[in-house]
Amino acid sequence: MKYLVTSMKGGVGKSSISVNLSAHTGSVYITNDITPPAIEDFIQIPLNKKKIPADLAQLENAVFDLGALSTLLDTKIAHAARFCDVIIIPTRTDSRSIAATLKTYELLQDAGKPIVIIINHFRDQKKYEASRDLLLSAVGRTPIYSIRETTLFDRISRDGIEWLLNIQNAKGLYMLQKTVQKHNAVYDRITAIGERSK
Repeated sequence: MKYLVTSMKGGVGKSSISVNLSAHTGSVYITNDITPPAIEDFIQIPLNKKKIPADLAQLENAVFDLGALSTLLDTKIAHAARFCDVIIIPTRTDSRSIAATLKTYELLQDAGKPIVIIINHFRDQKKYEASRDLLLSAVGRTPIYSIRETTLFDRISRDGIEWLLNIQNAKGLYMLQKTVQKHNAVYDRITAIGERSK
């Protein structure tokens, strides 16, 4: 399964979601970010590349964490959209993030791949619902999932992927264990959507 995680806006959780998704699915984590997350195992695509290198595009299981430029898609994103099985657009609840999500959706719609949106890192249920309703009115039946604010992403940055993969064995981390289960359920639903598109 190949996943593309992208947005026209930074700070919406592309890398956090991508790292967690790659850990959960056992996929290779690939990024075009000039400052990749603090994890040990990743592949960084050089900025001067216009396309995803063929050896990476042919990987069976990969998560492509590709940031966009502010007004147009990086050519690597357009290329990845052609061969990935599912496209994930993370967003926050603020109006700029929602606008960027809609622009990203519009630009990637022609790829003919399933698109899902994750409203990420929110606290306020009413803001989440308002954002979800606004997105649904614009994108119709596109699946929209949610990931509430959590310290999980900070812990992964600090303690690494091995910690995440072994969290079920840790004592005193009940709430984080429940959070991981909720995130994994979202990732499983997204994977199922991608499997149906193959």
